[in-house]
Amino acid sequence: MSTISLLDARRWSLTARLTVFFGTAIAVILVCVSAMMYAELVRQVHEKQEVELLEDVHIQQEVLSELQRKGRQSDWEHEWREQQDEIGEFTWQLIGADGKLVAASGNAANLAPAFAHAAPANRFYRVSVPGAQGERYFLVFDATGSGADGSKLLRGILDVAQDEQVLRRYLAKLFSVVMLAIVVAVLTGFLLARRGLAPVRAISAEIARMSAERLSARIAQDGWPSELRTLAGNFDELMGRIERSFEQLSRFSSELAHEFRSPINNLVAAASVTLGRARSAEEYQTTLAVVVEEGARLSRMVSSMLFLARADNAKQLVQVEDLSTQIEFQKLLEFFGILADEQGVALEADGSVHLRADPLLLRQALSNLLANALRHSARGGKVRLCAFDRADAILIAVSDNGCGIAPAHLPFLFDRFYRADAARSATDSTGLGLAVVRSIVELHGGTIEVRSRPGEGATFTLRLPKDAPGMSR
Repeated sequence: MSTISLLDARRWSLTARLTVFFGTAIAVILVCVSAMMYAELVRQVHEKQEVELLEDVHIQQEVLSELQRKGRQSDWEHEWREQQDEIGEFTWQLIGADGKLVAASGNAANLAPAFAHAAPANRFYRVSVPGAQGERYFLVFDATGSGADGSKLLRGILDVAQDEQVLRRYLAKLFSVVMLAIVVAVLTGFLLARRGLAPVRAISAEIARMSAERLSARIAQDGWPSELRTLAGNFDELMGRIERSFEQLSRFSSELAHEFRSPINNLVAAASVTLGRARSAEEYQTTLAVVVEEGARLSRMVSSMLFLARADNAKQLVQVEDLSTQIEFQKLLEFFGILADEQGVALEADGSVHLRADPLLLRQALSNLLANALRHSARGGKVRLCAFDRADAILIAVSDNGCGIAPAHLPFLFDRFYRADAARSATDSTGLGLAVVRSIVELHGGTIEVRSRPGEGATFTLRLPKDAPGMSR
């Protein structure tokens, strides 16, 4: 994998993403909690140091005040100095009103750099001083009004190097522990992610084993987690649709070969018989008529299949226009009128409704239905076109009083190459007319249904939406 791919988080595996997310979350939590704990520890240590320094300064102030009350002004410094413990972490200086040093503890001389940092009056101030053995840290506090006349300043310094060293060692150990915890968290996150995504890998393995010969295999089972059960169920539904489509395609291919074979065999047979010996002009004309009829049938089948292929692949663009059923019905009556008269069938139309549809496709659908109705109507029968305006749709019905359709055939009428009347000659129909009608109706966002009883005719009803979405205008 290239460096660019590694930097693109969208290309990371789910395991890597979950590991990074888990590790980052744990790292942020640990760093925040550790920082809060360390800050609280520092606050408490500093507070303890300030209290200690303030107590030492107050003690020295009390000693100063007591000695000033007992003796002369010139004697108190000597007596005060003698009472101080020169050993310890606390150091002090007494500074007069003129800024000169009045008195100091015995170890004050060693801390001249620390005393050089004047602290704000009555406030704590922290300083660091370089030393021979490393940095030294001090806490400084200047208490004003320490003299009898309130003109002296008592400066106290507390050596806090030991506490600071403890804090730094604690911080170093805390950092090590946090880093170790983050590493452990990342490894734990990786293992948890791997274990948690194991069902996904199992599903992937099951899908990888599927092939055209195993389209019936399913992966849904109760053992998957709830999120994956939904995914597995949806995948099984998809596989079911693919299996049905594959079976339909296989059946369609077989039926297509069979349907093409009949007219081609007829063409070859007619030509072979005609070429067997010399024929009269009338016989040649008869053979040519057969060739033209079978060729026209093949042409109709090819055209219908091309239309169905475009419709199935959403390549058929519907160009809707404002139409009137009265005008469309009149055109159909004029076209099929002669054929109806020859068969002795009455052709009627009723209903004037305005709708939006593709005129060419609508005429093709209604033409297929009318041709089918005339084909199944006996002499003296009647075929009727009707249109109705409903609240949510436009209904167009094509009905006849012919032989009707048996209930067993109704679910399959719109399948390709399906013929309800097997006794009819194959030349009467391509078996694709009703499939084309359904595709046209579905392209308009509508539906088609059929009602029929044997001996009572059939009624095909197109339900078209008044404004189907997704159609070109």
